Amino acid sequence: MQDEDVTAHLRCMDAWLFLGDQQIAVEVDLGLLLPDTGVWGGVLRRVPGWLAEVSRDAEARLRLPTGDERRIRPLATPDGETSVPFIGEGPAPF
Repeated sequence: MQDEDVTAHLRCMDAWLFLGDQQIAVEVDLGLLLPDTGVWGGVLRRVPGWLAEVSRDAEARLRLPTGDERRIRPLATPDGETSVPFIGEGPAPF
């Protein structure tokens, strides 16, 4: 896939991340990772450092400004990072 194709499908927005009883305002970059299959995901930004560590093991949900909410699976992050890559579950919310 060419870089211009990736940026054409990228959506950046504010969202809410829910981890257990925590609710955190984040920025999210969303996109189709494999457009032919509908696999989607992205990167959560502005995640507090301590929360980035626990997010890998917790059930997480992402609520977009449209009200759409999807479960996501956070991926491993380097220590101290405040950006968390993730894979979305279910149909893409865009």
